[in-house]
Amino acid sequence: MAKAEAMTEQDTNRDRILDALLRIMASRGADALTIRTVASEAGVSVGAVQHHFPTKDRLVVAAMTEVNERFRRRVAARLGAVASEEERLRIFCREIACIEGDDLTDGIVWVAFAARASTETEVRAIHAADWARTEEVLLRLLVAAFPDDGLAADDAALLLAVLDGIAVARAAEQSERMTPERAERLIDATLRSLRRAC
Repeated sequence: MAKAEAMTEQDTNRDRILDALLRIMASRGADALTIRTVASEAGVSVGAVQHHFPTKDRLVVAAMTEVNERFRRRVAARLGAVASEEERLRIFCREIACIEGDDLTDGIVWVAFAARASTETEVRAIHAADWARTEEVLLRLLVAAFPDDGLAADDAALLLAVLDGIAVARAAEQSERMTPERAERLIDATLRSLRRAC
């Protein structure tokens, strides 16, 4: 019984630490991440943070892993409730472009992580693998939505580049330049251009 309680407390601490990580990265950036600041933000001991994430690098990777997991869970739940292949594609596009809801936390963390990918080998490997998988999913969704249009890998890559650019604009700028409505128009225009190009 005591062992199960200890595991539950460790799980609770881990969840609190992950939430604190995301809050810090979204409000102060990755440079503000230290084991001590995360412990303080999470309301746990330094040792509790070190138990799960012994280094700053592990903290950064954990934050991105959590954002990815949240994204997967959110998208899976939304896609499971929709029958239309085109609507499934559009849901995925809106999620990647950070235009669902008002909370940009995940997008801000993703932008910080992507910036680190340019200089840190481990982060780059994770980012490249995630984006390769995302491009594959986009291609499957494109082909399912528009099966007669001959869409291929470069079409998915172009769409992902547009979605990625929108997400960066929304997360980095947090201004009225890239509103959700404008982002939707850009996504629609990109999908139309891909279909005309076939």
